[in-house]
Amino acid sequence: MSSNIDTPGERATTDEAEIDDRTVAALTDVMTVLDSIGRAADAPELYLVVSSSGSAYLVDTAEGRCECPDDTHRPVECKHRRRVAFAIGERPIPKWVDPVALDDQFGLHVDADPRRAVADGGGVRISVDESNVTGPTSGPLAVEADDDPRTERAKQEDIDVSFLAKPGRYEVYSASGRVYEVDIVEKTCSCPDDVARCKHLRRVDIEIRAGMIPRPDGRLPDA
Repeated sequence: MSSNIDTPGERATTDEAEIDDRTVAALTDVMTVLDSIGRAADAPELYLVVSSSGSAYLVDTAEGRCECPDDTHRPVECKHRRRVAFAIGERPIPKWVDPVALDDQFGLHVDADPRRAVADGGGVRISVDESNVTGPTSGPLAVEADDDPRTERAKQEDIDVSFLAKPGRYEVYSASGRVYEVDIVEKTCSCPDDVARCKHLRRVDIEIRAGMIPRPDGRLPDA
C-alpha cells in the first residue's frame, strides 16, 4: 500500500505502532471520535467512532473491543480502536508520521489531546489542529486559565461565524471547510458533537457577547 505518512529510515522498531494498512487507515481515514454523545455519553471508557460513510461504531477501551465487523470477526485490532487510542493520547503518534497526512478531525471532539512520539520512546502532548490555531492573547477569544478543552478550541481555531436567519440561527465555517448550522436559541448544532455543547455553539455565544456578530434577533451589536 502506498502512503506518504512515513519517512525512510525512521520507521518504528520497538514502542511505536506497527505499520500496516489498519494503522495507516487509523491515522489518515476521515473519522470522528466522540466521547460524550449517544451511547458513549457519561461512560469514560466508551467512544463512538463515525466514519465518512456515516457508519458509527462503539469502541470500548476498557474491554479492548469494537462492534465493527473487522474487530468482531477477525483476531485483529481494527482501525477504529487504533484511531481512538491515537486520538485520546493513549498511543503516541509515531515520530515518522507526517502531520499533513493526518485526518484533520484528529482529536477535535474529545477532551484529550493526541501525543507525538519522541526519540526517547516517550510521548509529548500535541495541540489539536495546530495549523489552525489563532491564539490571541487578549480580547474575547483569549484563552483563560479556567477554560475547558472545548472552550479553548472554540476560541483558538480558525472559525468564521455568519448570521443566517432570525431568531438566532448562524452558519459556522470550520477550518476543515465544513459548514455547520448553529441555533443559539435552541442550543443545537448540526455537527456530531452538539450534545456536549460543541465548540461551534460556544464560538457563536462568545462572538454574540463580544458584539462581533449580530444578535439572535438580527440586530447589529451597536443597534
